[in-house]
Amino acid sequence: MQTGFHIVLVEPRYDGNIGSVARVMKNFGFKNLVLINPPEIGAEGRRNAMHARDVLDDARLFANFEDMLPHYDFLVGSTAKIGRDGNTRRTPVFVDDLGGSIETDGDIALLFGREDYGLLNEEIEACDMLVTIPSHHEYPTLNLAQSVGIMLYELTRQQGKKRFTDKKFKMLSKIEKDVLLRFYDGLVDNVMDHEFENNIAKKTFRQLLGRAFVSGREARTLTGIIRKAMERTSN
Repeated sequence: MQTGFHIVLVEPRYDGNIGSVARVMKNFGFKNLVLINPPEIGAEGRRNAMHARDVLDDARLFANFEDMLPHYDFLVGSTAKIGRDGNTRRTPVFVDDLGGSIETDGDIALLFGREDYGLLNEEIEACDMLVTIPSHHEYPTLNLAQSVGIMLYELTRQQGKKRFTDKKFKMLSKIEKDVLLRFYDGLVDNVMDHEFENNIAKKTFRQLLGRAFVSGREARTLTGIIRKAMERTSN
């Protein structure tokens, strides 16, 4: 995923911010930095980059937004401004919905606008997807490096969760869930004397199981413990 995403800074004003972006990119394993009409990278930019100076040195440069467009297959714009229903240009998804673009083939450009006024309307119109980071209404605009960091964290988190679920975490099946609930209900019937408390205990466990990210192995372990508890309570 990290090789498919390109972090594009559109006309950034301060080299220090560019350096901070490079640093946070390297924190999450992203190396493709693209700069459109940037300022000269001076001492502050290189200092803020810390151990990510290679990201700065390898950055791809474009003179303007139009020159960048043909080089990327999918454009994801970022904005702090959310329009009303009639303003389709300013109707973004939230950052946690960004995972839908992970499966897109080709090179994906994740665009961040100018520090003072963001992306222009015509730049937003060129985007295939628009994303925003929820923030407080009194001061919704985040620092450039903060915005990039949150976006890359979310992409990394979603990829890691997907990989963990697909390869290492086998969710419990319906059969395993039904067996666990049957044994739990039997235990509750053995230890609860009042019907009201009995129903509350069963309902609470079902709600807990519904919210939890329970694997098949965990379900079988719980079933075994409950089975032994039932054997002891019945003796």
